[in-house]
Amino acid sequence: MTGAADEPVGVLLDALKIYSPTTEESELASFLAGKMERLGYSKVRIDKAGNAVGEIGKGRTRLLFCGHMDTVPGKLPVSRRQGRIYGRGAADAKSPLCALLMAGAQAADSGVRVTLAGATQEEGEGAGIEQIISSGAKFDYAIFGEPSGADRITIGYRGRVSLYVSVKTAGGHAGSPWAQRSAFDEFNSLLARLKKYERSMEVEGDHFRSISISPTLVKAGTYHNVIPNQCEATLDLRLPPSISSTKAIDEIRTIACQTDEGVHVEITPGEPTEAYEADTGSRLVRAFQRAILLRLKSRPSLIRKTGTGDMNTFAHKKSAECVTYGPGFSRTSHTDGEMVQIKDYLNSIEVLKEAIQQLDALDQGKRA
Repeated sequence: MTGAADEPVGVLLDALKIYSPTTEESELASFLAGKMERLGYSKVRIDKAGNAVGEIGKGRTRLLFCGHMDTVPGKLPVSRRQGRIYGRGAADAKSPLCALLMAGAQAADSGVRVTLAGATQEEGEGAGIEQIISSGAKFDYAIFGEPSGADRITIGYRGRVSLYVSVKTAGGHAGSPWAQRSAFDEFNSLLARLKKYERSMEVEGDHFRSISISPTLVKAGTYHNVIPNQCEATLDLRLPPSISSTKAIDEIRTIACQTDEGVHVEITPGEPTEAYEADTGSRLVRAFQRAILLRLKSRPSLIRKTGTGDMNTFAHKKSAECVTYGPGFSRTSHTDGEMVQIKDYLNSIEVLKEAIQQLDALDQGKRA
């Protein structure tokens, strides 16, 4: 039997009290593994990437529940007031993770085998999801825990590539800027051309289906009266499903080559993550729509987000139907006001339980 500490709200409060920024998830992993054991999960383990993993349920349908344990840096006090819970990770993404934990335990008698994974480094280099992918485990479906609200199903994320830009010129004396080219000025010129390209790829009123290019880090100059001869920058490139990372990188490199003599520009892409959009008629999406209608008596919303998540990586490499779902106000993610409404959190557990039952029914119908 489980005690009061294993009630959903208590589990979430305890998880929030464990500070777990990226690469420092081990204490939370141990906590999560202990909770899984108490709630009836089997084969509970912590894998070599630090993921906390457990299994529950039986049947032919194989379902991955994946929520990330890490948060952005910055401790916040944990509190419960006026029907809300505050703390680092309350939105992104410990409330979705705890909802997955509790729903899996409460749906153990369904005809679905659930593997729960508390993943590491989602806010970083993605070591956790890569380990899950490389483990060889097979899944028919996957649900990723991120905040959106109990009546909303996230079916799409844009892709992402980090672009590392190096601009080199001869530089020179700041007293005669007309005589030498500045690497910083040339970077700004390149950025203006890329912003023009960004505008040409815009789908009016639809950020999800548009490209965005955002400078996130810029470094130039060595001394106060010397024109910079080198500028290093990082650009965050976000991509819709309609354009692959390879095509976008090739087009951006072509734009970068439009320089004058004496200016050298080099663009090095990081590991790309392709965009993903689920089929709105898939069994997994239908199961969630039915679950929201039955449990919440409200009309479900299908949303597409402009960010990027573990769902993208997993969906393309494992060819499984995926969605992202979970409680929490996503607009408070990564802020000092991170929070989740308790009602939203509890409702999401009910929806997840029902979605498992509906998915089992749909799969049984498929096999009949």
